[in-house]
Amino acid sequence: MSQSTDLPDPDPEQLRLAVERLLDETVDRDEALHVTADDLSVSVPMRFGSDSPQATWRFDGDVTISVDGIRGPLREWVDLLEE
Repeated sequence: MSQSTDLPDPDPEQLRLAVERLLDETVDRDEALHVTADDLSVSVPMRFGSDSPQATWRFDGDVTISVDGIRGPLREWVDLLEE
């Protein structure tokens, strides 16, 4: 269980698929994603693996996200980074 939300930890494979779909859709878009957050905290793993330390990203205001790249399976990118 997640220590901060009391929710079950996400299934790694389902999380990978969700991130892969999000990246594919974002690469295909020609416009940036604009988000407004009010005191939002997000725990982000610093590497792959269940024992990974977590970084905490805090947002308060406007965030603009744009992705420039090519589509490809996330697994291939992970394998490339691990080499």
